[in-house]
Amino acid sequence: MNKLTKITAAVCISSVSMISSVFADSSAFTGAYVAVTGSAIGMALDGERTKTVGGSQTTKGKAGMVSPGAGLEVGFSYPISDMAFITVGANYQPFDTEVKADNVTKSNDVKLAANDILSAFIEPSFNVTENSAFFIKIAHSESELDASGTDVTNASYDFDGTTIALGTKTIADNGMFIKTEAGITDYSSITIKNIKEDDENGSDTFTSTVKADVEVAYGQFTVGYKF
Repeated sequence: MNKLTKITAAVCISSVSMISSVFADSSAFTGAYVAVTGSAIGMALDGERTKTVGGSQTTKGKAGMVSPGAGLEVGFSYPISDMAFITVGANYQPFDTEVKADNVTKSNDVKLAANDILSAFIEPSFNVTENSAFFIKIAHSESELDASGTDVTNASYDFDGTTIALGTKTIADNGMFIKTEAGITDYSSITIKNIKEDDENGSDTFTSTVKADVEVAYGQFTVGYKF
């Protein structure tokens, strides 16, 4: 995350120096807006499973999957100068984003589904022309994660994370605009308990646990209207 922050800062400085010699007017973006979003979301799981039967044993594994997403966004842009403005807003995605991990024989699986993803964000933005701008997004995201699977006791977990993204905005004279962005959300770790394993007598127990870090990379396309 530190590397991404340094890259973001470098791009921001370069953009500011570039727009200083370009005619720009942040008033084109000033005001409230509503929008719909479409995205491709890559969700990665990096975890450790701790087994307790027959002596404690820890194994590591990774899983990931890409799925589409859609949502709604609202926000308001405040001018700072002729060449810069700040947008604050919120994004809501009601559809599930899933990660599924199978064993080699496909006989067992674990599925994680993130649903009701809600984000609040701030976007420092810099005009590059009269009606186009470059922005940096910093957001706080919250979601509910449902865990299920062959040997997993179904459970839900609340977790949150921090998003950093880069993107561009272009607005027409009639108030219609498009926005594109790419970013990463680093979520807090979760611990999934009560996973089934067999004891020495062949009986089922539910004492195994998995601790996992969840990270989401996404690309998003937004179409909206500024009032």
